[in-house]
Formats: sequence, C-alpha cells, structure tokens
Amino acid sequence: MNSLKTYVIGLPNPGSSLFEPTLDLFKKIGIQIYYNDRSFEGTIAGTEIFSRVFLMRPQDIPSAISKGVIDCGICGWDCVAESALERKLVKIAELNYSKKTTKPVKVVLFSQRFMSLEDNESITVTTEYPNLTKGIFKNVLRENIDFSYGTTEAKVAAGMYDYGVCVTESGKSLEDNGLHIVKVLLESPTVFMTKFPVQELANFGRMLEGALFARKLQLITMNADAEAKGKILPILPALKSPTVTSLADGGFSISTVVEKSAVADLLLKLKLYGATGIIGTDINFAIG
Repeated sequence: MNSLKTYVIGLPNPGSSLFEPTLDLFKKIGIQIYYNDRSFEGTIAGTEIFSRVFLMRPQDIPSAISKGVIDCGICGWDCVAESALERKLVKIAELNYSKKTTKPVKVVLFSQRFMSLEDNESITVTTEYPNLTKGIFKNVLRENIDFSYGTTEAKVAAGMYDYGVCVTESGKSLEDNGLHIVKVLLESPTVFMTKFPVQELANFGRMLEGALFARKLQLITMNADAEAKGKILPILPALKSPTVTSLADGGFSISTVVEKSAVADLLLKLKLYGATGIIGTDINFAIG
C-alpha cells in the first residue's frame, strides 16, 4: 500500500530549454518521464510521490501552482517574478542548471546605443517580460512596449526598437549581434516551487539538489598494502571520511568521494604512494 501522499507536478514542456536538463536530472534519482508530442500530460515512473505530471510552458507553471491546478513545479525564477507571484509561492529548492550551464540565466535590458531611461516617451521596447519591463520604463507610453515572441535580439539589432529585454545564459548572442547589456534586471535560477510546503516535497527538493551536487563528484576506489595506506590516508580528500575495508590478502580497499576538478592530481599522488587497482565512478546523487 502506498504510504505517501501523492502530488501533481508541473514540468517544462518539450519546447522549453529546461525540458531535457530536467528529465536528465530526474533520471539521476531513478525517475523516468514518458511523453508524446500530442499530450500535455506525461507518465511518471520510479516514484510514488507524484500521481500525475503535466508538461507545461514554464511561464504557466507559477500560475498553475497558485490556482491549485498542480501542487508543485519546476521553472525559472523569471517566470515567477514575471507572474508577480514571489510572495504567494514557496521556493523549495534552488537548482543551478539551465540549458547549457550550471549557472542562473539572466534577464537583461540591452540596446545598440545608450539612451536615457527616464521620462522619455519616444523610447520603443520589445520585451519577453512585459511586467518586469514596465517597472523600468515608468513613464514610457504603454503603446511603446511590445511583447516579443522571440528573436528579440534581431529586432533591436535591425533598428526596429531602441531596447530589448530577454533572457540570456552568457550574453554571447547579444555580443555577436553588436548589442550590449545596459542592465541586469534579474538573476534567474531554476527553482522547485510549491504553494503549501510539506515535508515530502522538501525532501524531494533535497534529492534534486543532491543529484546536481553529485555532478561535481567522483567515487575513487583503490587497493593498498599497509605501507601505502599509511601514506595515502593523510592526503586523501573526502566529503566526511574515507572508507577503509580489510581484504583477505592482508591489504586494504580504500574508497572516497572527490571533486572531479581534483581527480587528476590525486591520481598522480596515489600511484606515487603505491595505490593499485584505482577505479573512478560517477555518482548519481549525494544527499547528506
């Protein structure tokens, strides 16, 4: 019998830049999402905590949570801010991933040339974030601010608008089109959100954070005799403490978790100090 209360979750749909990274993250903790392009509802396997999963435009997820259509969801913080729901929703976990990087994306104001942002009704703006944009251009006529469905950079680069507001990961596309960032309006990490926080969802958020944290780590296992063990343990990094197991031949098996950025130099030292049978294994999750 299922002892867990079940919830309905909303995830970014296949047209979203967060779709594939989110499905990959779920796979790390043993959860599979199945879907087809003709249905907005997917099938979830590998967990009993979620009874249903809806694949939605990330921009719609905060509102769907607020209205009780879904219990929780994953989207960018920019979607929450644009919906003006920051005070009505609870951020369970901040997940540092986007389409290509492990850093938050940024919502930016950009242009070809600098113009005054104050009291200038002649300014024209194309924006993917109309609500956030209105807060910057306080006295610009509403008719001068147009919603952008995409290719926002191209419209400003072509001279159709003075300013643009869009989301960017690195700013490279803006730079390549001869545009410069005037102001960063918002840093937007990917977030796991709900309206009414409960312990099960808080624990699930920690699982997702643990899967992201594990991307930086590698499990290193090796064999060593008594002399080598005495040299290796003092220089061995670990999350808490290395695991040492006695072997039938009188030697030892030593395991530890190491940040991937430190693996190469560590391997050189381990061989120098007599370690043998060294194996490196990627980790799917690391939860304290």
